[in-house]
Amino acid sequence: MKKVLFKSFSVLMAIILLVAQGQILSAKTIETALPSVDETIFSLDENQLNSVMQDLTNLENYVVQNNGVTYDLLASTSNDLIKNVDNSSTPMGMDNDGGSPLGISAFLWGCVLGWVGLLLVYIITNNDKPQVKKALTGCLVGTGIYIVFYVIYAAVLVDSSTL
Repeated sequence: MKKVLFKSFSVLMAIILLVAQGQILSAKTIETALPSVDETIFSLDENQLNSVMQDLTNLENYVVQNNGVTYDLLASTSNDLIKNVDNSSTPMGMDNDGGSPLGISAFLWGCVLGWVGLLLVYIITNNDKPQVKKALTGCLVGTGIYIVFYVIYAAVLVDSSTL
């Protein structure tokens, strides 16, 4: 009986393999062409860089020659020297005016990364209390979800071991 089942199973597997090979041969090829990428955006345009740096040099020379000149004063007079200059000192999108750190919700930072996310929000937002509180809430929710899943997993293991 065992030999008959083994031979039947072998024949069935051979038929499945034959059908699968037939399907593979009759399948259409999938075009996997990559979209074209304009590689010029990755090259350094030194003329444009020099132009922008010249604008900054002109602004710096004006500020050095005229004591007491500030960005706000130049902005209030609509000076041409600051038309392409931003008064932002936050690098890499770290907006500290109440926005989310790096564009990701502080709750998600805490929920997904736990205490590490809480620490990152604290550092990135420079101890912005509402953002840190959201990250702490996320950390607590994430920890609670982890504990619930762990308890359920342990209960399933205990239940399966008693069967």
